[in-house]
Parts: sequence; structure tokens; C-alpha cells
Amino acid sequence: MKLNIKIPTNLSLRKLLYNKRFTIPFSLITAFILWLVIMISQNPETERTFTDVPVNINLENTYAATNKMEIIGDISAQKFTVTVKGPSYVVSALKSGDIYVYASAAAIDAPGEYQLDVAGARNTAVSDYEFISISPATVTVNFDYVDTKEFTVKARAEGASAVEGLIAETAVVSGTESDTITIKGPRTVINKIDSVVAYAAVNKTLSESATYDAQIKLYDENGEEIDASNLTLSETQVKVTVPISKRKTVPVVADFTNLPSGFAKESISYTIDHDSVNIIGTPDAIDKITKVTLSAIDITSVSVSSKSFDVSAKLPDGVRILDAIEHFTVTIDTSGYAERTFTVSNVKYNGLASGLNATSDSVIKNVKICGPKAVIAKLKAEMLYAEIDLSDKAAGEHTVLVTVKSDQYNNIWQVGSYSTTVKIK
Repeated sequence: MKLNIKIPTNLSLRKLLYNKRFTIPFSLITAFILWLVIMISQNPETERTFTDVPVNINLENTYAATNKMEIIGDISAQKFTVTVKGPSYVVSALKSGDIYVYASAAAIDAPGEYQLDVAGARNTAVSDYEFISISPATVTVNFDYVDTKEFTVKARAEGASAVEGLIAETAVVSGTESDTITIKGPRTVINKIDSVVAYAAVNKTLSESATYDAQIKLYDENGEEIDASNLTLSETQVKVTVPISKRKTVPVVADFTNLPSGFAKESISYTIDHDSVNIIGTPDAIDKITKVTLSAIDITSVSVSSKSFDVSAKLPDGVRILDAIEHFTVTIDTSGYAERTFTVSNVKYNGLASGLNATSDSVIKNVKICGPKAVIAKLKAEMLYAEIDLSDKAAGEHTVLVTVKSDQYNNIWQVGSYSTTVKIK
């Protein structure tokens, strides 16, 4: 079987050579092939320099990583100049990302500053080139253990003062839930921190309390500021408040509770070991205070033999005692009083619910009664009764406290507390 292929009679080599649509592409392809053949056959080599190349340090599977050491600081600021050499067509095609500079941390076995040798590696499949030089030849790296520690922040208000008649007190940290801060960083730096200060440059004379933005500063034991660039702080900006206060000297008075109806507070003679105190607080609060009243003394605790009591002061918010006084000793003059012991059998019930009855089978023995000597001398057991409050009691048997009183004398009181058993039906 024969194939009959007909070649157009009008196609000739001469016509192709004079056809621009053929000759232009043909010429370009031919030129490229010739250039490629020459480049490969001649193999001319050239050098190329790359600048600002970063360094890479891999800590994986190193002693440093196993023992939780880390690189301290930012090594990315250290850049390198790398020169490579190879065939011109290879080197000219390289990109900066194809150049990889690294340093090994395999020899690091303790915290400190190290000069690690750097080397180059190919970061591409192309391998027909070599590294001629890397400058600088080493990278400076700090290794250290990383610790986290909590510190108390102290406030410092530089140049804060108060107008005449007022006091600028020690500044305090404000604007945060607590006055503590957590700092994370290299152990060698953490161990140098002696104090953490919230610093505010006030430089003003104040007539009222004021709050300012403050900057956290760290100091060593010599008062030198510590560079915090490699530290992570839980708070970097806090506030500092400068309290402006007023001082005043006022008398101290005792107070009493559970007094019998005919016994006035003013009739009680007593002495206090500190009869006046210096108080300090906000100007508005201080201006309203004319005296300091002590916590009330229960009169049922007072007797001829029990007459000295340690009590604290009652102060409004924002006011405190400037003197170093934790408590006050009140001594009552009981020279005009006497006391006797009675058995009380009369009982009066208060607050009993409608439809209920209350009974008590027991008498209350050894009830100590105190009062003016003349009254105690005349007092008899039948003049006394035990008052019992049953306003919150339902049917059943209850042990209740009693208050011993007298209808004849309203200036006597029981010493101590007493109870009895009551049946409610």
C-alpha cells in the first residue's frame, strides 16, 4: 500500500528564509540555543554578594532546649553579607531567600554570651554554587534560663507637695486590682531586681488628691535602673495616686452599751491612757470630726473587780490615727459601786405569740448585780426579775438568755450573762 503525500509546489526554502513570520522566531530560538551551548560548554563562573541576610539558630534537641534555656534578645538585628560563586547562569538566578545562614547551638551547656560561628546552606534545589565568604563570621547570642517572679510595686511621685495646712502623703499604686506585678525574663536579670517602682513626674503643689499615669521602672540593690528590654511585664503602665490629707488633734471618749435606763453614760467616771490623738485623713472628713469615740464597752462586763478594758477606735472611712496606737485602755472608777449575788425566781415573758403559754421550772442562781453602793445595800431578791424575749420562739422547749432587771431601781445591772430553760405550749 502506498501513501501519496503531495508537497505544495509553492513552498520553497528561499521563500521561508524571506518570510518574517518564520525567520524572527527562528532567529531568537537559534540565538538562545547557541548562548546556552556556549555558557554550558565554556562554564564561566561568577561571584555574587547578598546583603542583610538573617541568621537562624535551631535549639531543637540541644542541651539548652532540654534544660529550658532560651535565646535572650532579638538576634534578627544581626545581618550578614554572603558571597557565593558558581556558574553565571546559576548564580544570576539565585534569590535572597535561597541563601540560608545558620549557627549551631549544640555546644551550649551553660547560660552566658557566646560567639557562634555561622555557616551557609543552600535553601534551594540548585546546588551548583559554593559559599565564598560570610561576614561577620560569628553571631553574638545570649543564652539564659527564663524565670517568672512576682514583685510588689512601690509608688513614687516625683515633686509632689501640698498647699499650706495640708499634707502630701506617700503615693500609692492605683488603677489595678493589686499592687503586684509579674515579670518574666532571663534569670540573671530577674535576680538583680531589688525594687519595682511606679514612677510619675508630678512636680506640682496639690490642694487635693490626684492620680497620674506612671511608668514601671526596675532597680537593683544599688539603686541603679535595670534595662527591661529583655523582660516581659504583666503591667507596663499603671497609675499613681498622691493622697492629700489633713492632720488634727482631737480628744478621745469612751462609749458604753446595754446601760440600764436610769444610768447615764455621763455619770460613768473613767480614764483613758491616751486621752487625745492625732488623726489624719481627707480634708472633708477631718473637718467633720471633733472627737474620736472608742468601741462600746458592754456594761454587763463592768463590775467592782472588772474595770479595765482594751478597746479600739471607731473611725470613718478615709481617716486613721497618725500615732502608733493599736488600742486604748479604758479604766472605770468603780469606787462608788458595790455588787452582790442573788437568786432570781421571778420571770417576765415578752413577745410570746398569741395562744401560747410559757413556763420555766428553774430559778436563776448566782446572779451578780452591780450598782451604786447605797442601792445595792437596799436591794433584795424579790425586787429582781428575769426578762425573757420569746418573740421568735415557737412551741417547744428552749434555752434562752435572760436580762435581770428591777422595777424599783433602774440604775443597776447584771454582771455577765445568764440563761434558763423555757417550755412553750
